[in-house]
Amino acid sequence: MGRPLVAVTCQHIDAQKSAIGDGYIEALEQAGLLPVVLPPSLSPEVSCEIISTVSGLVLSGGDDLSPLSFGEQPKPGLGTIEPRRDEQELPLFKAAWERELPVLGICRGMQVINVALGGTIIQDLPADKPGAIQHRQDAPKWHKHHQVEIKQGTNLATIMNTDSLAVNSFHHQALDRIADGLEVSARAPDGVVEAVESASPWLLAVQWHPEIMWQRHPEFLKLFQAFAAACGA
Repeated sequence: MGRPLVAVTCQHIDAQKSAIGDGYIEALEQAGLLPVVLPPSLSPEVSCEIISTVSGLVLSGGDDLSPLSFGEQPKPGLGTIEPRRDEQELPLFKAAWERELPVLGICRGMQVINVALGGTIIQDLPADKPGAIQHRQDAPKWHKHHQVEIKQGTNLATIMNTDSLAVNSFHHQALDRIADGLEVSARAPDGVVEAVESASPWLLAVQWHPEIMWQRHPEFLKLFQAFAAACGA
């Protein structure tokens, strides 16, 4: 039996190219999967057609979502947005959700999931959540920056076999209103949501970047291995 094929979204760099960090591809391969990258230049229709041929979906990190996608106007502090990714990833996730495919979301990917299911986003933590800890680290990207507390009894707690974890952090947006169908499974010390999940269909999304951490901190490969198992690896 071959490796399960999984679709992975990536970042739009400019009019000529798209890119994805090597860590995503290497972690998915290490976990026993065969990743295929979907650039934002693919039309939403073709992207959703590809979903019918894969065993799972990874929504990768990147820039901000347009606040129009969750019913708000832009506020001061909003960063660079990626309209083509919004147009691709929101229907792409909905197609995967409807087919009950396993989904792994990372950073922006977690925010895409929440918005696609009807939730909202804090547009800028420093402006909208006074007293929040620093969520954009000034340190090597693999560095463990802050703790997250994992909710007991969740799939994340089972996967990581702990109720507390130190993670890296590169975001200024966060989940606000949590969409129906999602359970919060981890929070930062300031209450910011750091992970959500669903048991059926299988879904796990984290705000940090395990694809950058796993080679120095092997415990983070467990997230990709759990996703791979859900995909049939």
